Amino acid sequence: MTLNPWLPVIFALSTLLHAQDRQPPPAPKTKIEAFEAQSGSVVVRGFSRIGEMKGIYGGVLTVQSMEFTQAVTGKKEYGITIDVKETDRLERSNRSFIDYDEIASLLKGIEYVSKIDSSVTPLESFQADFRTKGDFKVSTFSSGKEILASISSGSIGATSLFLRLSDVPKLRDLVASARDKLDAVKAR
Repeated sequence: MTLNPWLPVIFALSTLLHAQDRQPPPAPKTKIEAFEAQSGSVVVRGFSRIGEMKGIYGGVLTVQSMEFTQAVTGKKEYGITIDVKETDRLERSNRSFIDYDEIASLLKGIEYVSKIDSSVTPLESFQADFRTKGDFKVSTFSSGKEILASISSGSIGATSLFLRLSDVPKLRDLVASARDKLDAVKAR
């Protein structure tokens, strides 16, 4: 009986591919992601949909306030989620988690990029970005004589939508409303 000379190569490749399948999931980047990923205990998720925005070329952004409670200990974490859904030929979506203590810097970042103009640099074009720990990114950039905004969620395979610069304050208002909702919940 003769052995197939390719058998060792096939075995090595299948072992390598199987080892890649068993890679641990990436570590949570935010406190609410870590809280949500708990196993072996009951985690209660409370959420309120705050609102949504549509992109100028399609796509939808949705903002929610979130409260996570560990049922046994009563420990809580608060934050917001922002879902960015592309609605072109392939519908894809990603969710970014933003911890409560990161919301203030997100609001400041959105405000800064919403007021930017071409005077920020002597060069012909520019781009300004603000990114959260949970891979939510707000960018403004020059596109010819117009300034547009890009909103994205996720790192690998990020989903994006585009806004007019004049629409960016609405995003800020949605995030501020989500924070206000959490403040009201925390005050009870």
